[in-house]
Amino acid sequence: MEVYALVGSSGTGKSYKALEFAYENDIDYIIDDGILIYRNKVLAGISAKQAKTTVEAVKRAIFYNLEHRQKVREVIEKENINKILVIGTSKKMINQIVDRLSIGKVYKFINIQDISTKYEIEIAKQSRKEGNHVIPVPAVEIKNMTSGLSINPLKRIFRKGNNINMVVLEKTIIRPTFSYIGKVYIDADVIKQIIEYEVYNFGSIDRINKINIENCNNFMNIFVSININDLEIIKKIESMQQIIKKSIERMTLVNVQKIDINIHKIKKINFLPC
Repeated sequence: MEVYALVGSSGTGKSYKALEFAYENDIDYIIDDGILIYRNKVLAGISAKQAKTTVEAVKRAIFYNLEHRQKVREVIEKENINKILVIGTSKKMINQIVDRLSIGKVYKFINIQDISTKYEIEIAKQSRKEGNHVIPVPAVEIKNMTSGLSINPLKRIFRKGNNINMVVLEKTIIRPTFSYIGKVYIDADVIKQIIEYEVYNFGSIDRINKINIENCNNFMNIFVSININDLEIIKKIESMQQIIKKSIERMTLVNVQKIDINIHKIKKINFLPC
């Protein structure tokens, strides 16, 4: 197995350029930020972009967790890999990844300055300052493995050498939790309005008595007290929790850990005589 290593400091556009470099050099496999990628598909791993803190993100990127690295290593052993590209911020980091995944020695180191212009690197740095990160897989793959992230697909038409055939390389721009937590203030009333909208959309809700929101650093816990006028709504409580969670995470980019919905009162129902 030939191991290629793309090295560059954080935010210089390594993941952005990875697909082009891999395509030019007939490399089908990429290891980037804790995940193993085969062309446009995530085969194994847990993305560092899903981490709630920077420290946790770094640990995932270097496969610090034994269970994480073993799962990725098992998939690598099953695949018939001729070439693989490993992305990291330094040679030390690359060597840690290579050693932990038992994929041999690095065949060739490539610096980001070798494949990107100064202008491209500056653009990448500015984008990172805004909290944006790139993962070299399509958005549909990211949606299957993440929750509560801002996700934007990015497609680029690319041609290898003088080849007349062109391919579309699809990447994804995301804003992970550790990029935006603590930098944006969201009024509690905004969260409450989202909750009220989704709850009343279910119908059969007499009133919302109380909404409590608890902020816990990297996530929030929510408590909702409601009165209902139809017993059938009890069967929909779990669905209500999921919809509220998805709406809040989509609109505010804040992770929701728990939603408790308490039915305080069932409004008196008048039954018709038999």
